[in-house]
Amino acid sequence: MKNPLKLDMQVLELLGLKEKDIHIYVTLLTLGSAPLRRIAEAALLNRGTTYDALRRLQSMNLVSFVDTKAKRHFTAEDPQKLRGLATRREVAIQEARHTLTKAIPSLRALAGSISHRPAVRYYEGDGGVRDILEDVLSHTSSRKNKTYRVYSSSGIRGLIAEAWPRYNTKRKKMNVHVKALAIGAGGKTVGMDARKWLLKEAKAPSYIFIYGRKTAYVAADDRDRLFGVIIDDDAIASTQRMIFDTIWEVL
Repeated sequence: MKNPLKLDMQVLELLGLKEKDIHIYVTLLTLGSAPLRRIAEAALLNRGTTYDALRRLQSMNLVSFVDTKAKRHFTAEDPQKLRGLATRREVAIQEARHTLTKAIPSLRALAGSISHRPAVRYYEGDGGVRDILEDVLSHTSSRKNKTYRVYSSSGIRGLIAEAWPRYNTKRKKMNVHVKALAIGAGGKTVGMDARKWLLKEAKAPSYIFIYGRKTAYVAADDRDRLFGVIIDDDAIASTQRMIFDTIWEVL
């Protein structure tokens, strides 16, 4: 029997179902009530696969059965129960999120319990650079002084803007300020920012962000594909901040 119901595999996975499970369920809906062999024949599946699917459906309260003298007959429950299954999954995910939220401080403490060494994370592509920018905003907005520093290079400024065109809109919404030392021509203030030019005639191949205890470095390869790293180390960030502020005061 051809399955008339087509559900995206991602939807099935979120519900904890497999493609064959929903196929058996739909088949059973059309049959009404039937023994294992009849269900397998109608679904064009072997009995082992059919039985496994029925067991999973039973565990989710989507199938019930009645034992007669001769055979066990299975019946599909009301399709409304699929919505109930989704609701139960949603509640379970919310509970898991709540548990994880409480566990995160302990997990972070474990990460800091060993002798200190800088944490370095590598990112690639526009999505990776957006993750770096998200970290800059998230980390800076959580601090009392909501200002980060950046060396802004005309060499890749356009590529970074393409990675997140509305970055400055999000930055201003989060009340995050920025001080930029520009390298190369171009660039302008757009609100809640200050800019000075280190060099107007030269280009640099990378951006450097200095925020809190972190520094981030973003560059492009010879095919203009962005990549970057975040270094989580207070000593490195403090040194970079000191150099930046000294140059800022001189200009």
